[in-house]
Amino acid sequence: MQILPSGLVIPPLPYAITLVVLTAASVAGLYLLDPPVTSRQVLALAPWMIAGGALHAIHQTGLIPDPVDPLFAAPAVYVTTFVLAAAVWLPSVVRAQMLDDVGRIARNLGVAGTALVLGLTVAAYAFAAGRVDSTAALVWLPIGFLGAGVLTAPVYYLLALRWTGAVDRAGVAGPLVVYAHALDGFSTAVGVDVIGTGERTPIPRRIMDFAETLPTYPYLGKGWLFAVAKLVVAAGIVVLLADLVEDDPTQGNLLFAFVAAVGMGPAANNLFLFLIGPAL
Repeated sequence: MQILPSGLVIPPLPYAITLVVLTAASVAGLYLLDPPVTSRQVLALAPWMIAGGALHAIHQTGLIPDPVDPLFAAPAVYVTTFVLAAAVWLPSVVRAQMLDDVGRIARNLGVAGTALVLGLTVAAYAFAAGRVDSTAALVWLPIGFLGAGVLTAPVYYLLALRWTGAVDRAGVAGPLVVYAHALDGFSTAVGVDVIGTGERTPIPRRIMDFAETLPTYPYLGKGWLFAVAKLVVAAGIVVLLADLVEDDPTQGNLLFAFVAAVGMGPAANNLFLFLIGPAL
């Protein structure tokens, strides 16, 4: 049975070796410096997750220059994005240790990541503005991020009512995880039910195939069930990882960051493809 999404490509050997070396150096540097990883740093990594999805969308539409294009195919784009983030993370850690200012790490990561996302967003809109057939393609990006927020708020409120202690321990990383997967579910539902895209990942496709057999299909479409499943799983992960964050903050927050990236990256990829994909 197929588990991984279709379209995964191993980059040519020189690119693969470069990524392996840079990743190993980045991980070794972070390991040796041993910085504390806080929930604020997890939040600061969110723009980098969005940037990774956006860069892959730009690659899919053929807009990345050929010399570096293999670095932004999947799964290489996730490693490339980590290396770019590490280029900000490592010097920020060194400077923070010199000044005894841990908060500097999150600030630098957040500012640099946000600047990258804004640049990619402006470039994507500039490319799409004169090429899309209708203005509908221009609105899905903000609607996606706002819609995910509308889904996240009540879910996290109910989670906080039932598991108050876990939510407190999770800090700001908790709502980020739920938001990231709400964004993935919402963007996927928009794609399959409104825009008419396909789904490359087998498990979500099976969930939506099942939803298509339900009596709700003519009224709600098939993407809603995947969105609900994502929200339930994300909320469960917040509860499960909350104790780990209390016992080992660095390990727990790194796991939160990974779980958030698994939702945020594909979601951003969906939304940027809605914007620039139809133009080609």
